[in-house]
Amino acid sequence: MITSKHLSISIVLLGISIFCTAQEVKIEFSYDKPNNSLTLILTNNTDKEILIMNQGRLSEFSGSYIVLTEFSNGKSSDLTICLFTLESGKWILHKGLSPKGRMELFYPLDSIPANNLTRAHLFLSTYSNDEKTGKLTSKRYEKNLYLN
Repeated sequence: MITSKHLSISIVLLGISIFCTAQEVKIEFSYDKPNNSLTLILTNNTDKEILIMNQGRLSEFSGSYIVLTEFSNGKSSDLTICLFTLESGKWILHKGLSPKGRMELFYPLDSIPANNLTRAHLFLSTYSNDEKTGKLTSKRYEKNLYLN
């Protein structure tokens, strides 16, 4: 016999299973203080290729980028850096991350005009083909890294 208690538990469990989807890209973001550099490791947890979009050329707040926050003299300021640099003098729109693949990126911070970085905030935009519909789908990830 189904009671109202069993019914409500079933509804809650169904709701949890609908909203809990696996993360397609695993993000490892770390700061190496002695070398003053950031390391970003992206791992594709799927069986399909995922495109990692670079920062937009026309808008610095589109695509994938890192916002570095500096706190100095009682004020904070932000500096935005793109995920990928130029290759052969050309802007990189995106890079593919193969199924179950891994991408490791390094960002030496010695050349950045900042003395007291306190945070690195990653904004990651990805695209992939939906296997069921064949349509292009996008996902947006964020990760904060405190550098203190």
